[in-house]
Amino acid sequence: MRKLLLIFLSLALLSSLIYLGFSFQQKEANKELIQSQIIRLPDLDLLDLDGQSVNLNLLVGNKSSLLVYFNSTCEICQMELNSIAKRIVEFDSHALVFVTVQPLEEVMDFIHELGISDRESVHFLIDSEMEVAGYYGVKGVPALFIYDGSGSLVSDYTGPVKVDLLLEQLQNHNEPEL
Repeated sequence: MRKLLLIFLSLALLSSLIYLGFSFQQKEANKELIQSQIIRLPDLDLLDLDGQSVNLNLLVGNKSSLLVYFNSTCEICQMELNSIAKRIVEFDSHALVFVTVQPLEEVMDFIHELGISDRESVHFLIDSEMEVAGYYGVKGVPALFIYDGSGSLVSDYTGPVKVDLLLEQLQNHNEPEL
């Protein structure tokens, strides 16, 4: 009986190790896939605040861009977006795209309080199908992605980022790469 129990425990341990190894390998492969696809601004269609479908690439055009995935109930997101809003004039020559998974009625008050939605360079989009979250593998908010004028990734961050750093990277990569 002891031998049988020992064999069973050994098989259970071996099975667990194999499963953990496979899970780790899957996680690494998924991380590599995400890293390889985010090097380009995604060609996705999302809804704007008016419920109109807009293409992310067409929206940004040839400008350097900052894409911020946020949640209006997240205090760090609130601080980050408020920091950007205070210096919004400095972002006018760049495309700012703010994306959330929240329904429009949940975020409208927050967006209105920011006071930047009427600016030509600012776009708020709703990721109702979580396409953007899946594309970027968003695990925390705010998630920020800076692209140059040709749509190539310059840098990405999760968590708060100083506005000066964002502006510096946007300005240094404003022209499309030829």
